Amino acid sequence: MTLDPRQLKAFLAIVETGSLGRAAEALHLSQPALSRIVKRLETKLQVQLFERHSTGMELTSYGEALLPYATHLSTEANLAIEEINALRGLGRGTIRVGTVASAAIMLLPDVLNRILGRWPSLRVQIVEAVEDKLAFALAHNDIDVAFAGPIAESQDVQRVAEHRFTDRYSVITSVTHPLQRRKDLSIADLAGMAWVMPSEDAEPRRQFNSLVNRLGAAAPHVSIETRSLTVIKAIVARTDFLGWLPEPLYAAEQACGLIRPLAVKEMDMQRRFFVYRRRRSFTSPAMSKFLEELNNVKTARL
Repeated sequence: MTLDPRQLKAFLAIVETGSLGRAAEALHLSQPALSRIVKRLETKLQVQLFERHSTGMELTSYGEALLPYATHLSTEANLAIEEINALRGLGRGTIRVGTVASAAIMLLPDVLNRILGRWPSLRVQIVEAVEDKLAFALAHNDIDVAFAGPIAESQDVQRVAEHRFTDRYSVITSVTHPLQRRKDLSIADLAGMAWVMPSEDAEPRRQFNSLVNRLGAAAPHVSIETRSLTVIKAIVARTDFLGWLPEPLYAAEQACGLIRPLAVKEMDMQRRFFVYRRRRSFTSPAMSKFLEELNNVKTARL
């Protein structure tokens, strides 16, 4: 069974407006014409999608089940039209990219400069977040591709390639921290120190906890939790709190003499990077070009 895009558009318009009349007005149709379109969709599916009330239209359980799929199909169709028109020079296509901060700093500037140099009519939307947030955005159709460290594959998220780019997490402190005067530290030397870290549900924190567990050490004392990189770096730079971040994210502060990695080799962790897509999603020509440039670009130097 195939679903008619016109019928899905009518279905979504009623959901959005909550009224047959308002939906008909938005679609520039008469109410009887819109009603017939929806009726044909219900006949095809052999279920009732809406309950008609004097106050408007309310989804049935069948309509609720159809809604996410109708939204997905409509979004994919619109994106495909946008991207094709953009490549033909007829309009503005959109590339929706999710990435962690390291890659946004080190790779995206060169990739996007090349893409937009060739297709200046394209529009790029960038979502910068850690892996768990990117997985959520990908599954909920807020982005079309994610470039990040390990993300668990699911019924919605699929890993499609590994990239040669890597970064390295290290323990960081202020340049005046007492431990900076010591070399060849171990995790045991960090016992009793206070940390500022992302929250427990954030992927970097899970990776950190996993590393500590593998080393057989006691859980560190995390006094402050925040997902803000700016806050983490500010606290580390001005106090004796310890942090744990990838090198590209504190390189500017290190160059300014505010933050320095600590010599705890067993706490250094290299992160591999992968490209992820939403399963059963359409890859537009523009997105294909983006992925091609992403694969070809050389890692920038700090």
